[in-house]
Amino acid sequence: MERFPKIPQIREFLEETAKILYYYRGRVIFSFSGVALGILSICIIITTIDGANKKARDIFESLGPDSIMVFGGGERQRAARIRVNTITVRDAESIEKIQGIYDVVKIFGVRNVIIRYRERNWQTTITGATPNYIESMAWKFQVGSIFSADDYANAEAVCVLGAKVYDELFKGEMAIGKVILVGRMPAKVIGILEEKGGSSGGPHVDDRIVMPLTTVTSRIANEKRYLSSLRLKTNRDPDKTVEDIRTVLRKNHGLQDTIEDDFTIRSSKDIMEFVTVISGSLFLFLGTASIVALVVSGFVLANLFYLTIQERRKDIGIRRAYGASRRGILLSFLFESIIITCLGGMAGILLSLILGGTFERLFEIPMLFSFKVIVFAMIFSLVTGGVSGLRPALQASRIEPIEAIRG
Repeated sequence: MERFPKIPQIREFLEETAKILYYYRGRVIFSFSGVALGILSICIIITTIDGANKKARDIFESLGPDSIMVFGGGERQRAARIRVNTITVRDAESIEKIQGIYDVVKIFGVRNVIIRYRERNWQTTITGATPNYIESMAWKFQVGSIFSADDYANAEAVCVLGAKVYDELFKGEMAIGKVILVGRMPAKVIGILEEKGGSSGGPHVDDRIVMPLTTVTSRIANEKRYLSSLRLKTNRDPDKTVEDIRTVLRKNHGLQDTIEDDFTIRSSKDIMEFVTVISGSLFLFLGTASIVALVVSGFVLANLFYLTIQERRKDIGIRRAYGASRRGILLSFLFESIIITCLGGMAGILLSLILGGTFERLFEIPMLFSFKVIVFAMIFSLVTGGVSGLRPALQASRIEPIEAIRG
C-alpha cells in the first residue's frame, strides 16, 4: 500500500519531462534524428547479415555439400566481368569420367535476349541445359514440368519460365501451352518455376528461361563447341575432386605449369566462405557508419544538454530549494536523455522495416528481420542515452540552489 502515494508523483514527473522535451523540441528532434539514423544502420547490419547467412544456407542446402561448379574464364576475367567461353563439350565428357562424379549438368547461357508475348516485351537470360538441370538445382515448379529427353534430343522449341519472367510476360495469366517469341523463335511454355528470390552475384535468379541445351546451341546461339558452365556432383571428397577436375582441364587446354587457369572452379564450401567475407565487409562498412552516427548524435545530445542546463539553472535552483535531491535532478536529466535516444531507436527500427523491402528490390540484398534486431537496437539506444546524458546530468545535480537562483 505504501507505493500508491508515489503514483501521482510519477505522473507529475512524466508530465514535466514531456513539457520540457516539447519546449526544447528543436534540439530534441535534432538529437532524435541522429540516433534514428545510427539505429537504422545497426538494424540494416543485423538484418542484412542474417539474410545473407540464411540465403547462403539455403543455397548450400539446395546445392548440397557435394556440388561443384565449373565456369569458363579464369579468376581475373571473372573479376573483370569478362565472359570467356573456354569450357568445351569435350571437357564435359572428360570430366564425366573422373572417379566419384555421378551427375553432370551442361549449361550454355545467352544474356540480354528479348522475349515477347502479345504486346509485352522483356529482356532476360536464356539458360540452355540438360534435362537434369531442375532436379540438380532442387528447383520446384509452380506448374508444368521440365522438357523431356525427346525434346532434348530433337532440339524442340520448348521453355520453362522463371517466376520473374512469368510475372512480367503473363501478369498472372495462364501460361502453360502458350507460345512466346524467344528472339525470333517461337517457343512453347511447358513449365513455370517457383520463385527463389535474390541473385547469386549476377542476374536475378528468377529472371531466366530454361530451354534444352541442344535448342539453345543450335537454334539461338549457333554454338556447338563451347559451354558456359558445368554443374557437377561427387560422392568423393570435394577438394580432391576439384583437384582432379583442374588436372583434366589444364591437360585438355594445354596449360603449362606457369600459366594461370583459363577456367574457374567453385564448390559449395566456397559459397559459404564467400558469404562470410561479404558479411564481414558489410559489418565493417555499416558498423563504422552506425558507430559514427551514434557517436555524433551522442556528442550533439551531450552538448545540447549542457546548453539546456545553462538555460535552466534558475529552474534547477528552485527545484533544489524546494527539496529536490541531487539524485533526483541527476535522474531527471538522465531520463530525458534516455527518452530521446529510445524514441530515436524506435524510429530507426520503423525505418528499417519500411526501407528493408526497398533495399531488397533495389540492391538484391536479402534481409531477415527478427526480434534480435529490436533487442540490439534498444540496447544501443539506452547506452547512447546513458553515456551522452550522464555527464551533463551530473553537472546539473551539482548546481547549488542559492547560486542558481541569484544567477
